[in-house]
Amino acid sequence: MAGTVVTIAQDALHPAITHDATRRMLTGTGLPQGSALMRFDPLRGGRMPLARDLLTAEADPAELDPRVARLVFLGHVEIREEVTQKVVLDGDTGRVFTLHMWEDSPRHTKLFPLAPSLWDLARFLEAVEDFEARRGPFRYLAGRFGPEVVKEASRALLSVFTGTDWGSGDWGSVGDPAGREHPVPVFWRIAALIRPLALIAGPGDGLRLDLPRHVLEEAFGADQIVRVAPEELPEELVHEPTRCFLTEVELPRGGLMFGLDGEEDDLLRPLPEVDARYRAMPELRHLFRAPESADHLPADADRLLVIGGLIHDLDVLLDGRTGEVLYGQLGDSAVTPVNADVSTLAFTVWMHHREQALNEEHDFTQDFYHELAETMIGVLASLDPVACLSAEGADDFRYWPEVFHDVAGGVL
Repeated sequence: MAGTVVTIAQDALHPAITHDATRRMLTGTGLPQGSALMRFDPLRGGRMPLARDLLTAEADPAELDPRVARLVFLGHVEIREEVTQKVVLDGDTGRVFTLHMWEDSPRHTKLFPLAPSLWDLARFLEAVEDFEARRGPFRYLAGRFGPEVVKEASRALLSVFTGTDWGSGDWGSVGDPAGREHPVPVFWRIAALIRPLALIAGPGDGLRLDLPRHVLEEAFGADQIVRVAPEELPEELVHEPTRCFLTEVELPRGGLMFGLDGEEDDLLRPLPEVDARYRAMPELRHLFRAPESADHLPADADRLLVIGGLIHDLDVLLDGRTGEVLYGQLGDSAVTPVNADVSTLAFTVWMHHREQALNEEHDFTQDFYHELAETMIGVLASLDPVACLSAEGADDFRYWPEVFHDVAGGVL
């Protein structure tokens, strides 16, 4: 296993670890220290607490399953949310699990299979890293894009997990692998089915992506796609790559997260014009915080074209000069980038649509919502860094990362 690893001293091994191969792995070969998927902080600190050691003083240890209580805590799944799955080890068998446990409420503990052994865990992590870098067994995917490549890449990455001997028995409450609906744990299915979506489109010329023609039409249906005739493009839209995209590719009329404006007359109309029309409607005037204010529009508002809306009552605006895509609310002078351009906006909408279909089959969000959200954000960031820039202040709300992680909103 290449790269930096973390090990633990022989005398620091917890006595609960009796499995010989596991002991050798922890003290010799080690676990990857630089993984983007997991971190092994207890090992770096020379500690190996048991799951029961993680409970708060207020918790009742009797509510924790005795077998779960003896699992050894190795680390966390790496996501930005505070509530993460813990990586734990059965010291008798070498099996590895993820554990969702509220430290003050052990009765809500859930255990999920992760890997047959630490060696397999390290191999799985390395495979995902190799896939992301298009190296090693995945180097043949470099420079290849399109729907068939997405399918091929998913099969290749999934084969790493399906080609593993998961054994039988020794898995405790999570059950025998042979009896599960999906032989591959959901954590790895998310990686194998979501990460390859980045391969749908290659680099663009003038836009970030060269999205295949008809890819949205195939996803949403021909009657849900809008292409704009060249003569219908407004003169304010001078960004030529965007003009070409809108006439030659497509945007969805009514996706779940994004759709073209309900008023067809507003499509690609300058923001001041649309704003004035809505302000003239008596039934809508209460929505504007300062109806008579002269400075309620963003700077250079005449260059911003209304292109559609997001599910959270936000307007999507296209900068006719640069092709940048922003969001804001009518009556508010603040606008924030939401995507780099129309090509990455279209990709985001397509990716979300594909995730919805995959989730119907695999039920990712039942127990791994944040892990799915983090994977979606990683895929989007790899193609559109503008969409996933770190917030620069309290009012800098980066739409896609925030809504993907919004469990209550349930957009995934």
